Amino acid sequence: MKNEWEWLLKILLTGILSGIIGWERERHARAAGFRTMILVGMGCCLSMIVSLRIYQLFKGIDSPYLRVDPARIAYGVLTGIGFIGAGTIIRDKGRVRGITTASCLWVVSSMGLAIGCGYYSLGIATTIMVMITLLFLKRIESKIPHDTYTRIRIKFYGSASALSDKIFQVLNDSGHNVLEFSILENKKEDFSVLEIISRSRGKKDGISVLDALKSFEQIIEIEYK
Repeated sequence: MKNEWEWLLKILLTGILSGIIGWERERHARAAGFRTMILVGMGCCLSMIVSLRIYQLFKGIDSPYLRVDPARIAYGVLTGIGFIGAGTIIRDKGRVRGITTASCLWVVSSMGLAIGCGYYSLGIATTIMVMITLLFLKRIESKIPHDTYTRIRIKFYGSASALSDKIFQVLNDSGHNVLEFSILENKKEDFSVLEIISRSRGKKDGISVLDALKSFEQIIEIEYK
C-alpha cells in the first residue's frame, strides 16, 4: 500500500509541474495548453511506473525467452509524443508556429518519465529551468538581431521592364535584399504582376515600403506579407 501511495504522489507531482508549464502556454492561447500538458505529463509518469513495475507480473516465470526491458515503454512514449507534438506545429502563409509548444510537450513527457523513476529533484529543477526559458529568455530572444523574410506581390499597368528596376531600388533603399522574384505579364489587359521574396534585418517595416511604392501611379495593387 505504501508503494501505491508513493506512485500516486509521483503522478500528482508530475501533474502539478506539468500544469505550471501548461499555464504559460495557455496564456498565449496555444493548442497544447494547461490541461494538455497535465495529461501528457501524468500519462508519461504512469507509463514509466508501469514500465518499472511490470517485472512483478513475471516474477514466478523462469524462461530464457522472457526478457523484461523497463525502458521499452519509455521508448514508445517518446515516439508517441512526437506525433502529438507534430499536431501542434502549424504552417501558415510561410510562417511556422507551435515549435515551442511541441518542445514543451517533449520536455513534459521526459519530466514525467524522470519523476516516474523517482528522480524528483530532476523533475522539479527541469520545471524551473523551463519556466525561466519561457518567461524570461523570450525578452532576450526578441533583442537578438535576426533576418526577416517578406513576400511582396505588386500588380501594375504596363510591362515589367518599365517599372521593375525602380521597385527593386525602392526595396533596396528600404533595407530589403531581393532573394528571388517572378514576373507575370498580361499583354491582353496590359498589366504585370511582380512577386518578390526579400530578406531584411529586424522587424518588418511594411508601412514605409508601401508609402514609397504608392508614389508610382502605375501600381494597382500591393500585397505585403
